[in-house]
Amino acid sequence: MSAAETAQYIAEFTAELSYLARQTRLDLLAYLLDMARLEAARVLQAKQREP
Repeated sequence: MSAAETAQYIAEFTAELSYLARQTRLDLLAYLLDMARLEAARVLQAKQREP
């Protein structure tokens, strides 16, 4: 699995986990998962810009 594929998977999975955390009012955990999702999305964008 490439770095871009891994980042994509992490972005998708953490979005789902964050949603579950918010549904059960685990707000800090949801926030941290959102930060992980945003970082994975940033990495993915950087990898897609590479030649």
